Amino acid sequence: MPIELQNDYDYRSDTAGAEVNNLTLKLEPEATIKVLPVPGLSFFIHGVLEQVADGGPNEGRYFKEEGFYIEDLYVNYETGQFNFRGGKTNPGFGIAWDQAPGIYGTDMAEDYEMAERITLSASASFDSKDLGSHNLTVGSFFLDTSPLQNTISSKTRGTVERSDGGVSNTDDFSSFNIVLEGGKYPAAPALAYHLAYIHQAHGRDGTEDETGFAAAITTKFNLSKTVALTPLFEAVFLNDLGGTKDKDRQYWTASALTEWQKWNLALAYTKRRTEKTGASTLNDYQGQASIGYTYDSGLTVDFGWKRLKELGAVTDRVGFLLTYALGFER
Repeated sequence: MPIELQNDYDYRSDTAGAEVNNLTLKLEPEATIKVLPVPGLSFFIHGVLEQVADGGPNEGRYFKEEGFYIEDLYVNYETGQFNFRGGKTNPGFGIAWDQAPGIYGTDMAEDYEMAERITLSASASFDSKDLGSHNLTVGSFFLDTSPLQNTISSKTRGTVERSDGGVSNTDDFSSFNIVLEGGKYPAAPALAYHLAYIHQAHGRDGTEDETGFAAAITTKFNLSKTVALTPLFEAVFLNDLGGTKDKDRQYWTASALTEWQKWNLALAYTKRRTEKTGASTLNDYQGQASIGYTYDSGLTVDFGWKRLKELGAVTDRVGFLLTYALGFER
C-alpha cells in the first residue's frame, strides 16, 4: 500500500482566488491473489483513497473531500509468453502520465490516462538474444458506468452515466487499443520504447470517434559509479478530441531524473497544444523541478516547484511530498 502525504501551495496566480494551500492524503491499497490450483491465474484489486472534488476560490483545504473508490479489479491469466486479462483496469496508452519523474511531472500528461475501463485484452511477449524483448498487447474496452465507480465518503466524486456521453462511454467493446513496447537490447540494455494506438468510440455527446497515437523512449545512463541519469521523451497525438470533429491535441513531454546515492533530482516539462477549426490555437505548458531523499526506512521526502500555464493564466506552486509503502506476502 503506497502512502502519500502531499502539500501544495499556489503562491502566485493570474487567476483570481487561486492562491490557496491544499494538504492531502493518498492511500492506494492493492492485492494480487493467486489461485494456487491453477498456475498462472490471479485476481488483482486496487483501491484509491484521495481527494475526489475540487475546491472553490480562496478555499484552503486540509484533508478535505477525501474519498475511496475501486480503480482496478480484474482477473489475469498468464501462460508461457501469453497473457490474458479481463475486468476493470487501465487499457494502456502512453507512459509519461505514470513515469515522468518529480512531484508534478505527471500532472498534465494525466489528461490522457485511461483509467477505469472495462477491458478485455491479450498480450504476447517475444524475446531474442539479438533483438531484445518485446510485448504486443491488443485490447477492447468501454468506460465503467457500473456501481464499481461509486465513492465511499461523505463527498463523492460524482458517477458517470451512459447519458453523460464522453469517449468510450458506450457500454460495448467498440473502443480498442494496440500497444507495442520493449527494450533490453544487447547493445543498450536500459533502452526502452513504447508505441500505442487508441480508438475511442464517441458517446452520446459526440459526433466523431477519438483516435490517438503515443510514442515514448527512455533509457538510463550511469554517469559514474554512484550517479545515474534517466531521460524520458514522449509525444502524444489525439484527433477529434473527446468526440469533437476537427479538434486535435498534442502533448510533448521531456524529463530527466538524476539519482545519486539516496538523492534524486527531477526535471520535467510538458507542452500541450490544442487546435480546432475556426478557433484560436491554445498552447499550454507545465514545468517542474524537484529534489528528494530516501531514508533507510523507505520513507522518501521530496520538495518541488511547478509553473503551469493554462488558458493564458500562469500559476506557480511549491510543495512537498512524503511517500512510503507498506507490503506483506503470505
